[in-house]
Amino acid sequence: MLPRLNIKGRKIWMLSALLIVAIVFSFCHIKITKVTIPATAQVGDVVPIQLDLDISCNSDGSDKLIIGVLMPKGWKGTQNMTATYNSSKGNGSFTMTPLTTLAPHSDGKNWPDYMRATFGIAGNLIDDMEWVVMQSDVPFTYANNDKITGSVNLNLKVGADDNPTIVKLAYVVANTTNGFTSDNFTDGGYGATAEYYNEYVGDCFSVTGGSGDLVDFCNPQLTTISPPKSLDNDLVTFTFDSNVVQTGLSGNDELYLCATGTTNDGQTITICEQTDRTRMKPLGGGRFGITIWPRSFFGVSDNQTVTNMTYFITDKTGTKQVGYGNTAAPFTYKFKCG
Repeated sequence: MLPRLNIKGRKIWMLSALLIVAIVFSFCHIKITKVTIPATAQVGDVVPIQLDLDISCNSDGSDKLIIGVLMPKGWKGTQNMTATYNSSKGNGSFTMTPLTTLAPHSDGKNWPDYMRATFGIAGNLIDDMEWVVMQSDVPFTYANNDKITGSVNLNLKVGADDNPTIVKLAYVVANTTNGFTSDNFTDGGYGATAEYYNEYVGDCFSVTGGSGDLVDFCNPQLTTISPPKSLDNDLVTFTFDSNVVQTGLSGNDELYLCATGTTNDGQTITICEQTDRTRMKPLGGGRFGITIWPRSFFGVSDNQTVTNMTYFITDKTGTKQVGYGNTAAPFTYKFKCG
């Protein structure tokens, strides 16, 4: 009796294992075949973006489609992006994926964090980006050997922070079962190792207009500021990279910050001395940095705030200076939060 029970138990276990394998290996390979987007836009424009998709299924199943878009945080994408889809399986819309929803195979991360951990900021140079993630309103049902075509139509209002911007937008498509996993099957047109997801990184996209400073995520900058957004009561780090382009400061091993702050009551305060107060520390690799507390640096009173500043990088004599784009125009920075 006991051996018979053992055999039955083994059969049940084997059937369960096969069922689990069938569930685990239900999949559709997916790729973004084309992205259509205008080359430029104005601050406040609603930009249409179309993603064309091909999906190849090698089992039966049902999943929701996931779409993620990498964009500047200042654009407030969760408030300013909508999406619909049309496909050979039907049409519908997308909703924002709740931050409480954990992505599969993500070690407990939600979808935006999972995309950040997997894809980073897609080659952008300023870490002030976020992944905005949406999911289809209903699951799509597929069968083995299904070949699905469709498109995702995004409408994104750009420049909510009122800043002219140059940025590489990136897009990820996936499904709610497989996350960012792949297999060793060969699928025509999908590569020897086909994926259940796909990333597409666009070219540099320009947004013009607005009253803020230009934020260039795309091109190497002579100076960078961290954090990208701050107030005058925050610690702010300025970094100069002498390797970006040959300048009048190339070869100098002593560099200084020369800055002018403007206060809320219209006062301008210039600190342009070559002392330890303004000296930038060598960081290696031709890079120099200085961290300041703007309120203390400019010596403002309790009832004043520093609203913006302009600055140059100088040598130890103060006679050679470099400004924005390696010109005589100063770099600019506005203090603002979010």
